[in-house]
Amino acid sequence: MDLGIQLKQGMKLEQNLSPQMLQSIKLLQMNSMELETTISQELETNPLLEMDETPDSRLESIDAPTRESSRQDGDDNSHDLMEPGMENTMDWAQYMEDGFRNAEAPFKDLGGRDPDEEWRPEPTRGLSMQEVLRNQLREWKRPARIVKIVEYLIDCVGDDGFLSPADKNLLDAETEQIQQDPDIAEVEEVLQQKKRLEDASYPVQEAFHVLQSFTPPGIGARNLRECFLIQAYRIPDFSPLAIRILEKEFDALKDLRYASIAKALGVSSEEVQKAVRELAVLSPHPGSQINNTPTQTITPDMEVVETAPGNFKVVMRREHIPRLRINETYRKLLLSPTASKQDKNFVREKLNAANSFIKSVDNRRSTIELVMNAILKKQHDFFAKGPENLKPMILQDIADEVHRDPSTVNRATNGKYVDTPFGVYELKQFFSSGVPQEDGSAVGSAKILDSIKDLVANEDSSAPLSDQAITDALMRMGMKVARRTVAKYREELRILPARLRKTVK
Repeated sequence: MDLGIQLKQGMKLEQNLSPQMLQSIKLLQMNSMELETTISQELETNPLLEMDETPDSRLESIDAPTRESSRQDGDDNSHDLMEPGMENTMDWAQYMEDGFRNAEAPFKDLGGRDPDEEWRPEPTRGLSMQEVLRNQLREWKRPARIVKIVEYLIDCVGDDGFLSPADKNLLDAETEQIQQDPDIAEVEEVLQQKKRLEDASYPVQEAFHVLQSFTPPGIGARNLRECFLIQAYRIPDFSPLAIRILEKEFDALKDLRYASIAKALGVSSEEVQKAVRELAVLSPHPGSQINNTPTQTITPDMEVVETAPGNFKVVMRREHIPRLRINETYRKLLLSPTASKQDKNFVREKLNAANSFIKSVDNRRSTIELVMNAILKKQHDFFAKGPENLKPMILQDIADEVHRDPSTVNRATNGKYVDTPFGVYELKQFFSSGVPQEDGSAVGSAKILDSIKDLVANEDSSAPLSDQAITDALMRMGMKVARRTVAKYREELRILPARLRKTVK
């Protein structure tokens, strides 16, 4: 065996993406809000790039000629900033020094716009869970020792509002502090269920009670049973039987074993049913009542409008995406005999970058529009008759239609929204698997999900439909679906099995 160093020559074919292609891919996968932010950043860093606010403007590239109509119509744009012959008389060195002095908005002086018009107030951020609870703690008059324990408990409250032990890594980092503070160590023993709260010291018990008295009710509970009890205790005239069920028969309640609960508590099944109905007012997610996440705003990229009965077209929305163009004043610097080579190289570099960015933004718009038109063609019944007519469709179907790679279609649909006659939808929602039928056709999973939801909503609660009964009902509706598929879809809809949906009348 020869293990020496050898020199070999060979040929192989590989595809390398150009910077232009990488930029186009990056912009295509952005949603409209991310694109707007990226454009703003590009406008701030590239003086050759500016917003085009003329009503009928087009995205122009380096090869696009200067439109004579713009000058004739008297539009206030960059073409008018340079009089004939000015490029031969202007002191470009001084101009470049003045033009690039303001790095934050290099072309703002050229536009002659009042900077106050561009100001937008920053949206206020919602308070976090811990901030809301600490604000309530400030209103309580308690000894410093108890306040310190409550502050530690607040840091242990998760986004769902429940208490949980400190993270293991955090415990390892703070082992010395916990060992030096017996109160904190005792709190961790309670949270890790190594000690009952009833057996803890008075300061620790009091700290738990203080936290659990905060709003929203149920905050600071260690489990669902305690969460429900905290809320029930704070509701005036709440059913004593419902509280007894929570205290003594919670495990049976989770399985809806009404007969077992009635026998254990010495009451009738009807009384148990009535008490359980009162529990419906209790929230299993107390943390959801604290809005600690920023509101996500959905901005549709396009709209499907009906031009005639049964005829639709795609209209791109561009009010949130500014039009872009090359600044003519800086571009004409390349033709100036008085400009230095260094200045021309700088402008040429920025010009190429601006032109590439404009083409990438335009390519994003055209690709999304192309994909949406293909979706409109494939899913015409959805737009004409409603969501229940959504057909099975995969990325490859649209990729074949628009002659693009499925990965390109995926980027063009993920995070992009369209305003339809039936509401706002993300483009990827139009893609769904289907269940094959005997005649070779396929039924969309969305239609099956809606049918299962309707069947369960209209069932007799005293005799709920089993998975096999739902399968038979779908068969009568012309949809052949396997029972295991029905069970999978039922779980996706978060519908309980028949035995847990049964109620006693």
